[in-house]
Amino acid sequence: MGGDQLSPDDVVDRPIDLQDAWLDADAASAHGAAPAHGDGIARHGRGHGHGHRTGRARRRIALAVGAMVVVAGVVAVATTSAGTDPTDPSGVLMPTTDGAGWHRVFSEDFAKDTPTGGFEDAYQDRFSVYHGFADTAGTGRYSASALSAHDSMLDMRLRTTAGGTPLAGGVVPLIDGQWGGQTAGRYSVRMKSDRVDGYGVAMLLWSDENVWSQGEVDFPEGNLGSAAQLNVHCLEDPPQKCVHYETPASLSDWHTYTIEWTPVRMSFLIDDAVVATTTSSIPMSKMHLVVQTGSIGGRPPRSAEGSLLIDWMTIDVPAQGAEPPATLPEGETVPDQGTWTVDDRQTG
Repeated sequence: MGGDQLSPDDVVDRPIDLQDAWLDADAASAHGAAPAHGDGIARHGRGHGHGHRTGRARRRIALAVGAMVVVAGVVAVATTSAGTDPTDPSGVLMPTTDGAGWHRVFSEDFAKDTPTGGFEDAYQDRFSVYHGFADTAGTGRYSASALSAHDSMLDMRLRTTAGGTPLAGGVVPLIDGQWGGQTAGRYSVRMKSDRVDGYGVAMLLWSDENVWSQGEVDFPEGNLGSAAQLNVHCLEDPPQKCVHYETPASLSDWHTYTIEWTPVRMSFLIDDAVVATTTSSIPMSKMHLVVQTGSIGGRPPRSAEGSLLIDWMTIDVPAQGAEPPATLPEGETVPDQGTWTVDDRQTG
C-alpha cells in the first residue's frame, strides 16, 4: 500500500483498536454529526452551527473506538421481497402533508438509484454518512460502502468483508444541508429488514453535543428480523432505560415508525397508531435523528448477510408559533405523568 491511496477494503479492514487516531482534516469540516455512542468524527465532521457546506470529504478514515451499548432482542425469520414497485416499494407512499401544528423540513424517498457504495456521493446534500469508525458494539465498522439506493429504497447491506470486518451503516438526515438543532420534532421512517444474525438496528434521537446524559430515545430498536422495541434512556442514569417496551410489530415487515417529541410528552406510533406515550426522561437539549445498523456484540457469523431497507423518511418541526401536542391513543385514558403502552388498553 503506497502513499495515501487506500482501497475501500483497506480502509474498512484497518484494526479497530488502533490508537493513532488518524483523521483527514476534510473529514472534520462541513456537516457531519457526531456518532451516537462514539468518540470519533463522522464522515463529514462537525458543524450544525457553522452555516457552511463543503464538498464530500476525501476517502480517508475517521477513526474512533465507540462506547458500547448492545441492542437487545430475539431474532425472528424475515426476508426482503424481490420485484418491488419502484414507485411504491412498501405499499405506502411517503406522506406529502405535515399535519396540524407541524412544518415539514425534510423528506426523502430515495428516487435516485446509486451503485453499491455510491450513496454518499449521490446524497451528500441530504445525509451525513457514518464511515471509518467502530460500530456501537465495537466488533463492526461503519462504512459508506454498505449503502446504496435502488428501487426507491435505501439499502443498508450488512456483511463481512474479505478481511473479516463486519460492516455497519449509519445516516443522519440533513436539514438545509445541516444536521441537528432540533428541540422538538416528528420523525417518521418506513423500513423493514432481513434476518441477519448478529446485527441490529436503532433509529434514535441523539444529543448534538454527543452527551449521553442529554438523552437517548430509540424507536425502533432490535435485532434485524425481531420484534421492534422502544427504549428511552434515563436522563439521570443513561445506561438505565426509564421506558422499555417490546411492541407487537416485527422488523421483518414493512412498518412506519414515528417518534413525536415535544417538551412535555413523547409518543411513539407504528403505522399511525400510538403504541406508547410517556412524560419520562424527555430530552431538553438539541437532538438529531440517526438511523444506524451494525453488529450487536460478539462477532456475527461470517456467512450472515442481508439488508435493512428504508422506503422513505420525513422530519417535521413545530410550525412557527405553534406548540403541537404529541398524539394520544384514541379512546384511551392516559395518565398525566408516566408511561402508557398498548398493553394498558382498556377492555370491555
